[in-house]
Amino acid sequence: MSLWDTQIVGHFIDDHPILLRHVERVKWDDITLPSPTVAELLRGRSEFALKATPEQIVAAHQRLWQTQQLIARFRQSSITEKDASVFKNLLSRIKSKKRYADMMIAAMALAGNHVVVTRNTKHFVDLLPPAQLANWVDEPPR
Repeated sequence: MSLWDTQIVGHFIDDHPILLRHVERVKWDDITLPSPTVAELLRGRSEFALKATPEQIVAAHQRLWQTQQLIARFRQSSITEKDASVFKNLLSRIKSKKRYADMMIAAMALAGNHVVVTRNTKHFVDLLPPAQLANWVDEPPR
């Protein structure tokens, strides 16, 4: 199973050609949005919708609705107790609150032996072994 980070979802929305070639090669059910990715996607859209000016309000709420519909197309996975335990171990090793979402996704990958799909591989190299990390934007399928 592959766990997508937030940036990969953005490339999917933009129909990135290399990403779409990867998607064609896997079963749709093997692509998963982990709950930290879902939270990040909704947070940005929700904050904008709640703070929109009268001129922005219709478009802001339409984008929020479109994001919810997009998320619903994907399989989603929430953090389990096992994931939380791995996350706690990562936190004891990496002391950066700025990386919480990345560490949560990495914990889910480690606990479930999944692959994280990200363009930001540098955010994960100290968290995951190379076999559990994939860049479906810059690296064409083989």
